[in-house]
Amino acid sequence: MNEDNEFWSYAIKVYSDPEIAEVCQALQNRFQLSVNRLLFALWLAEQGRVLPMDLDEADSREWRLTLLEPLRSLRYKLRKSKRSVEEENCYQQLKIAELSAEKVEIGLLFKLKDHCSTTAKLSGLRYQNLCVAADTGTDGAGELQVLLTQLSDKAAVNGSI
Repeated sequence: MNEDNEFWSYAIKVYSDPEIAEVCQALQNRFQLSVNRLLFALWLAEQGRVLPMDLDEADSREWRLTLLEPLRSLRYKLRKSKRSVEEENCYQQLKIAELSAEKVEIGLLFKLKDHCSTTAKLSGLRYQNLCVAADTGTDGAGELQVLLTQLSDKAAVNGSI
């Protein structure tokens, strides 16, 4: 698996924007969406690729559920109770481990790009892919669609389409 890939570079660039990170975190915390899956949807749009509804993401989903999310949960618990230098060191090591696990998940998603067809219709592709990633329709007006629209608009500033 190639973990140092163009999707990883894109994810680092886009997620470093504080506004994008904030919207991604809101989507993760309020709707239990995978930030990496959202970034994958955006990256695919940048590549002119459609995120299909039936994409088999079993490997990345299993990695996320069995390894990444438990690491994140441990880090969150420790963040609330850091009482010593040792606990702070442990917290910092968990952050490093979580980032490494994120990178593995991104590598697993990157391998799926060839299963995502290209399209000449780029208008609205970013939002369309985000809706597929969120497993929701494109015509809703609730908080989820508002956040997805915000993410799409903010990513447009960082991207090319």
